[in-house]
Amino acid sequence: MPDDAAQIPSEGRPDEHGKVNNEHGKVNDEHGKERTAAIAVPTPVRQLYHYAVPDDMHHSAVVGARVRVRFGPRTMVGYVVERDTPGPEGISLRPLQAVLDPHRPTFTPEMVAFVRWMADYYHQNLGEALRGAHPAGTNLTARAALRITDAGRQAVAAGEGDRGLLTLARAEGPLPTDALDAPQSAVRRWIDAGYAARTEIVIGPATKVKTVSAWRAVAPPPADPRGPGGKPLKRDVIHAWLVGRGAVQIAEVEAEHAPARSHLNRLVDEGGVVVEQVEQIRDPFFGEAAPRDRARALNAGQRRAVEAIVAAEGFHGFLLHGITGSGKTEVYLQAIERVLARGQGALVLVPEIALTPQLVRRFRARLGDELAVLHSGLGDGARYDQWRRLRRGDVKLAIGARSAIFAPVADLGLIVVDEEHDPSFKQHDGLRYNGRDMALVRGSRAGCPVVLGTATPSLESEHNVQVGKLERLVLTERPTGGTLPKVEVIDLNTTPRPEDEIDFLSLPLRAAIAETLAREEQAIVFLNRRGFSTFAQCTRCGEAVQCDNCAISLTWHKRRRQLRCHYCDAARPLPERCPSCDHREIRLPGRGTERVEEDISALFPHARVARLDRDTANPRRMEEVLAAMRTRQMDILVGTQMVTKGHDFPYVTLVGVLDADAGLHFPDFRATERTFQLLAQVAGRAGRGERAGRVLIQTRNPQHVCLQAAVGHDHARFAAHALAERREHGWPPHTRAVILRFEGRDPDRVAELARRVERVLRRAGTDGAVVRGPAPAVLEKLRGRTRWMLMLTARSRRPLRRLLDAIDRSNLPRAGDPRLIVDVDPQDMM
Repeated sequence: MPDDAAQIPSEGRPDEHGKVNNEHGKVNDEHGKERTAAIAVPTPVRQLYHYAVPDDMHHSAVVGARVRVRFGPRTMVGYVVERDTPGPEGISLRPLQAVLDPHRPTFTPEMVAFVRWMADYYHQNLGEALRGAHPAGTNLTARAALRITDAGRQAVAAGEGDRGLLTLARAEGPLPTDALDAPQSAVRRWIDAGYAARTEIVIGPATKVKTVSAWRAVAPPPADPRGPGGKPLKRDVIHAWLVGRGAVQIAEVEAEHAPARSHLNRLVDEGGVVVEQVEQIRDPFFGEAAPRDRARALNAGQRRAVEAIVAAEGFHGFLLHGITGSGKTEVYLQAIERVLARGQGALVLVPEIALTPQLVRRFRARLGDELAVLHSGLGDGARYDQWRRLRRGDVKLAIGARSAIFAPVADLGLIVVDEEHDPSFKQHDGLRYNGRDMALVRGSRAGCPVVLGTATPSLESEHNVQVGKLERLVLTERPTGGTLPKVEVIDLNTTPRPEDEIDFLSLPLRAAIAETLAREEQAIVFLNRRGFSTFAQCTRCGEAVQCDNCAISLTWHKRRRQLRCHYCDAARPLPERCPSCDHREIRLPGRGTERVEEDISALFPHARVARLDRDTANPRRMEEVLAAMRTRQMDILVGTQMVTKGHDFPYVTLVGVLDADAGLHFPDFRATERTFQLLAQVAGRAGRGERAGRVLIQTRNPQHVCLQAAVGHDHARFAAHALAERREHGWPPHTRAVILRFEGRDPDRVAELARRVERVLRRAGTDGAVVRGPAPAVLEKLRGRTRWMLMLTARSRRPLRRLLDAIDRSNLPRAGDPRLIVDVDPQDMM
């Protein structure tokens, strides 16, 4: 939308000086210069909008504050990004309506600058980026509504209105448009006739500060006992106990003087005690205790790593490359302790899948409960509490998933990114940022060291070490004294097949499981595919039952008795007849972790078998399974990649990988890298205690470099091969990449938008860049929307930025249907 279209004032008309008269009074400073604010508004358009700042908001509408503004016909929440910068000439600016956080802005100027850099880098709207950077549910929202007019009331009184208009007339105020039981044609007819007018309803934040009653003594208790026989009344005893304790909640009072509520009420009536509302922080630890522990003795490699990190002055990027079980977490903990002791703050990012209660307990045990936890397992209210504790400086350490990169930790002294290779650090909607990369940027801007930890470095980080952007710190030993497990490949091409129907479990792997159980040790069986059967197939025409919303077959989940889509989560019963040819017989081939769990339980009936995947992993169930493995109440754990993430099971001595080839054949240039990382990570679960570990990998491609490197625990060999292959084909990290995605309900319009963008790029000139596409995406339909993609690569960012700017100037749709999505540094090729 052009700048002036949003800013024609509705509150008043310009006076003879071109300024708007409004209810807030003048908008000029003492020199007659108009006070203005550049506001980032969450819209698809990448620009700022200028508004006039009324006198009564001059000191509160500071950079970082949220403000309510009129944007066209709508009320929206925007963010102050600049103050008193020149606005567009010749345009009368609308005034700000309100400052939503007048006492302390939502963001510091430093955070605004950081998010602004991110939005520019990822070619996204700054308002949307800032909206995603603070806790969900804390903004105002505006709903489209209708109000009855005087003419409408007269029509209803004359019996001319229909039922919907009658409902509107009886309402005490405007009604949301989507709540009216009336078709759009009727709504348009009322408006055209002048019976109704469009308006909006502004709704307050859904997420709020939680408060509870607390009692405070404001006067001393009676000097003399007032009870019978010269004894003090119970309420006077409570009164004396309250003196000097500040505001005390009922639970604390009744822990000493139960029951107490009626006595407190009497004290309030007498005036010696007041009741007030105080903030209550919602428990982010779900009531679980964490017994304290002490720092563990470091080996030589760990000591060198800690000393290098804490000695770094200003920004310095480290790659902490340690084998699985090498004690990277202990390095983090001891470095963080040193930083906190200096009075500085620290931020720890981990993949969502790895942010388990076990990990949080480990940090609490060492550092206490004075830390903030930020992850999706918390409700919006609890996350808001944690955010505010950080913003106020009550705590100086934050642990969270990807979005914790926005945590308001003051005076940062250290940022840690654990499992830095994990693709879940990339956001796939809204501001499509990479949390790992932005940790380095935030550390650079804050002037503090950043540690990227992993056993399997991403090729981007490996490349950054080679070009001098990161310093590698190496951990080659396990503090327990254990060694890396022996890794063996089972060639399914030559290994005799079992005689039963459970052919996915080879004879050597069966024998290894039996031996492990006989030694009263534990095993992990890994298959990165959930569900029971991977698809349902007609025995006559061969068609698989497809998702109606996505271009993907449905997976059979036996316990739920449902076919489910693993992309949009749509579910349906197993059909009695083939949807394509009406044949009655449908088979259920393939296997996922649910079938594996069932078959292993049948093969080893005396073993205690559990499963860990997204179907079973609600926080409570996940913790139960992990606790059962730690305490040896479980013998075999079957799971997806959830079993690979940092779990420490001392009695797991065997890991079986059922299908190492599954990830190698994805249409993604990162497929082999991710397969190697998964194999190395899951292999690292074996032999972490005093007993030696063994890993068996089933494959039909035993000579693949990915598998050969996994057998030798040889990350250097794999990285050298993969980086050379990427260089040859012009893929990141040797080039920069942008994917343009096109999505919409109408396949023809999506294809046309993709071709229009290609024409814009060709006209702009593609010198220095390679254009691949446009073409239908690998997953051509997702959640009911057809998808196309076009990929740009270049040796530097400049040609890509020039092409993206050309798209911006073309005014092609970035929102609506179809829409264009820009994904800088993409991680997903599907």
